[in-house]
Amino acid sequence: MKHLRGFNESLKQELKDFCDTHLAYLIDEGFRVAISKFEGDDYHQIMIGTPEASNSLWSQMKDHILPFLHFLFKDYELYYDNNAEPAMGIVYHGGWGIKQEELKLNQLDDLPDDTEIGTFYIRVVKKEDKEVKKSWFRNF
Repeated sequence: MKHLRGFNESLKQELKDFCDTHLAYLIDEGFRVAISKFEGDDYHQIMIGTPEASNSLWSQMKDHILPFLHFLFKDYELYYDNNAEPAMGIVYHGGWGIKQEELKLNQLDDLPDDTEIGTFYIRVVKKEDKEVKKSWFRNF
């Protein structure tokens, strides 16, 4: 278990370094990037968003997010969990609370510039790790 934790932590650090490099301009503009992996999950989640409960416009992010995804998908791929949870999406804030919306890769090019985004998230696995056996409760 000690070695498994070390592997997961090194993969998390690898993703963090990758994000810090490829999203440096967004980070300089005040965006936050967080990498998380929860016990029992087979994927890492990358979250890019504003530090407060506020929204940004897609037009402020897209010129950084699209190239980031291009490079990310050289070594990683989207993690689909038997369609139980979306692999990619956005969370945004409004007078009615917080709303989450799933996104597909083919929707990114057509996403209107005035789309409000509080957090852009993407769940990924490393390409060579894609054959990881899912937890028993994820298979039904």
